[in-house]
Amino acid sequence: MDERELHGKEFFSWEEFSLFFDSWREQTQSLFCTMTSIPLSKCKWASEPPRPEVADALKYKYIMLVCKEISVSTKKKDPRAQKMHSTEQDKAPGGCPARMVLKLNKEKDRLVITECRLTHNHSLCPIEFAYYFKRGRLMDNSCLPVCITNKISKQFVGVQDIRYMLKKCKTRENGVQDTLNALNSLFTNDPGAKLKLVFVENKVIIKTVFLLTSMMRSLCQRFPLALFFDRVEGFNEAFDLYTVLCVDANKRGRECGYCLAQKGTPNMLRFTLVSLLQSVPDIKFKVQCITLGVDIRELEVVEELLPQARVKLCRTQVLEVLFSKAQEMGAPEDERVWPILCKVADAESLVAHTKAVERMDSLLPQDFMKYYREHWHPCSKMWVKFWAFQPPWEIDANELIKQHKQKMLVGFNPFRTLAQCILDLVIIRTPKEEVKNLNEDEVATRYHSICNPESASLIEEELSFARHGSYNIRETTEGFLLNDDVSEFCMDLSLASCSCSIYTSSLLPCRHLFATRLHTGEPLFDVSLLRKNKMALMTISEEQ
Repeated sequence: MDERELHGKEFFSWEEFSLFFDSWREQTQSLFCTMTSIPLSKCKWASEPPRPEVADALKYKYIMLVCKEISVSTKKKDPRAQKMHSTEQDKAPGGCPARMVLKLNKEKDRLVITECRLTHNHSLCPIEFAYYFKRGRLMDNSCLPVCITNKISKQFVGVQDIRYMLKKCKTRENGVQDTLNALNSLFTNDPGAKLKLVFVENKVIIKTVFLLTSMMRSLCQRFPLALFFDRVEGFNEAFDLYTVLCVDANKRGRECGYCLAQKGTPNMLRFTLVSLLQSVPDIKFKVQCITLGVDIRELEVVEELLPQARVKLCRTQVLEVLFSKAQEMGAPEDERVWPILCKVADAESLVAHTKAVERMDSLLPQDFMKYYREHWHPCSKMWVKFWAFQPPWEIDANELIKQHKQKMLVGFNPFRTLAQCILDLVIIRTPKEEVKNLNEDEVATRYHSICNPESASLIEEELSFARHGSYNIRETTEGFLLNDDVSEFCMDLSLASCSCSIYTSSLLPCRHLFATRLHTGEPLFDVSLLRKNKMALMTISEEQ
């Protein structure tokens, strides 16, 4: 195709031109790059602008593509040379005149080739072309230069990196600009947040996002003994959500790491744990137990990254998988199947486990037994009760993971964009939302057991206000600040005193202390909260 055929050729989208241009460059073995461009998204229109859907498709009002040689020669000599008029560029020593110019037509509904020079003043090298040419590069560069995304991929990024990428964004292609705005909002509200991005190589497409807020990092540092890692099914149509949970002093599961990844992305346990340890390195030898969902089978990763941790599989999830597989393979539809599977999982001795497996063998199809022996018997030490590691603390792993998944899916639309998912994940949940399942009566009963009736009743009332109130809480270098939309109150770092009139007049724990302790994971029942008012105590045993 010569210059006369190309001149005036029209395209109804930037993608259409990009596909054409890639094929044309492959045929001619010539390397071109963008010299100057005017994105439609940054244009100010004197008259009516193009329709939004047309602007999204066309992307540019003007763009000049030049031979790679002129780009290299002008950059080496003087950066200002890039702004020279085209006739001046022709005169530049070593410059190549080959170029192509596209402009938006008068009707503002298509791109037209208005200038086309195909003759190079140097020989074309097939080896160089094969090394540098990549299909689809124009489409990627229409949003954000791939040299930026390739460089930043798999690295932790800060607010300056996010704002630099936003500055370089030309369009909202692939939702990247919206996602970067969401991450910029995260850093604005929480400068101490940790964030790692992974882009698809040579494409401006976000593949994985790892994020950890300041509160998550604090929780992980203070409660590292038991971690839980699983995938939240049905979270999003395009992205899987993986979460790391810890358990605070009130036995509540708390998020200490999020990872959003395109569906089908492998090795997510390794990626998430590596990112978590890079963010909170001092927990490496403190984690004693990590419970994994049944879909997570990278067990050797835990031994490598958390050398002191024992691995458990969520027993209830294992039972659900086995029951479903048994039904699929023709198990009898009677009430014996689930109980015998439970006996296998809950066996408290090797003898009991062996008998349960023998009973299962006599009841269930041989195809199922073959599946069981190949996939689940080898890892039985991670889920059968008498073998599996029993931590000294009482935690129902299945219930904890189940409650977390329910919380993550409340109000979530699976078709939300990545940007919307991020904004929903990092929103600060108030104690009112965090303590729906908190056993308030148990905490109140413990205070009643050691306090005089009047003091215990006041504490119980404040505990109720803490649970049903809504507060904005933030940490400072001196302690914590709590805002209840009317006043702001200050608390010390140990969360034992508060500036409110309730505490200063009674020296008893107030709603603000309870609310902040809930937020930070500190125990609600704590005798140290009563030390300044010993008159409130009936007795304090030596153990207390």
